[in-house]
Amino acid sequence: MDAFQYELTSETTINLKYEYGGEYFTFSLYRDDRGWVLHPFDGILLRNQAMCALVAQELFKHKPFQVMLAKEGILFTDIRSTVNLDNVNTPVAARNEREVRDNPADDLMEFVQHSLEEIIDYECSLVQARISFYSEILQRMFMDNLGPSDPEFQKVQDIVRIYEHSLDRLSSLNGPNLDAGRRGRF
Repeated sequence: MDAFQYELTSETTINLKYEYGGEYFTFSLYRDDRGWVLHPFDGILLRNQAMCALVAQELFKHKPFQVMLAKEGILFTDIRSTVNLDNVNTPVAARNEREVRDNPADDLMEFVQHSLEEIIDYECSLVQARISFYSEILQRMFMDNLGPSDPEFQKVQDIVRIYEHSLDRLSSLNGPNLDAGRRGRF
């Protein structure tokens, strides 16, 4: 087994295996609405923050990991961690970053600082990511000899069509009907 392995499980999730000190550790790198999140899955890393920080810091220095990030178009600056990598003496619980943060009002205020046009563009990018994800599923189904006559294939096609329709409707919100005077902040 190589010192570093990864598996793309979807457009928004990558499973990682990294050898450190003769042991393999498993991480998940997933994308949420704020960027990419690195999360450890091994009990030893979840129980021992200092060890987890050491392994994660070495992972970031590992050239094959850096190459994988480049291939997948992921910038270092887009990655957060569920582990505090800066100060291992500060207790930080390994938690799911998808949970609500301490102050949801801060998230709302940060969000509304963007123009409506920027928010619509952001929402369009989220819908486009779903279209790509389900299109990839259709490709895999097709490679497994499932086609338009298969009921499950048809349902996934319907999902893609619904997202495409939603993308068209969202995109039209940023069309010529939105005059410059209304493109300000909320």
